[in-house]
Amino acid sequence: MEKKRKPGRPKGSLNKKMSASEVENFIKLSIKKIMGDHLSWKEYVAWCYKNDLSTARANEYWKRSWETIREKYDLDKEKQISKHLLKYWQVYDDAIFKGDLTNARQSLDAIAKLMGLNEPEKMDLNTSGEINFKFGDE
Repeated sequence: MEKKRKPGRPKGSLNKKMSASEVENFIKLSIKKIMGDHLSWKEYVAWCYKNDLSTARANEYWKRSWETIREKYDLDKEKQISKHLLKYWQVYDDAIFKGDLTNARQSLDAIAKLMGLNEPEKMDLNTSGEINFKFGDE
């Protein structure tokens, strides 16, 4: 026979809580699941519910998973930018050595864009509602 509770404030979950290492492992598993299966928030919450987690915990783990994903891709982006900058500096040095000032100038322009020193490319807004992008000389 089920034990009756007194009326009033609910006591909360009776399930055992996860340890910190179990939470971290679950976050890693969540990231694989989110990225591998392209889960939406709703699908992720349903998946967590199947794993005996509450909606509140699912929301918390969703946020933590996406924070980790964003940090990882920001680091990857910085690595890629550094690699591209190194290659452009090598092209610049080769162009200066050969006396090819056109390629040297273009390399410096690309370096400045990667470092965020140049303003973005100009856009033309027509009255017809079209947006035309300008990529270099026409």
